[in-house]
Amino acid sequence: MYTDDERAPRRTAERVAPAPVEAPGVVLEPARVHLVVVSTRAVNAGETAPAGAVLQTRFWHPRDQRWSENFFESLDHALHLFIEESGWALRQQQVLDGRHAHELIFEAHRHDFSRPSAEEMLRDVGLTPRDVAGVIERVDAERRGE
Repeated sequence: MYTDDERAPRRTAERVAPAPVEAPGVVLEPARVHLVVVSTRAVNAGETAPAGAVLQTRFWHPRDQRWSENFFESLDHALHLFIEESGWALRQQQVLDGRHAHELIFEAHRHDFSRPSAEEMLRDVGLTPRDVAGVIERVDAERRGE
């Protein structure tokens, strides 16, 4: 504890960083972290999968309360989707026994799982997944010159 003695060093005020600018009326709560474990495996011969797919990912989706399974052309393609498009942070990656077998642990936030699903967004604009598949097929056919 300092005394009134003039020989004691003077306390200086600590510099405080300015608060970030927030939109009026917005209350920012810390995002709740959610760890997502994604396992991958090779696509088996005879399995129904999109052309060019070599691996399948699988993780539990908390909003949908079911397993989410997707096919990818490569591990890099899957990582791109989870990191760049979903905004998840890769925390751990390890190779497992077997072709294209990996365990990926991502850090996500609960709000990442509360967004509407692709199917819900389609329904909101009056489309069904079948309608979209038809549009994609027509575009692909036009590109092929059919």
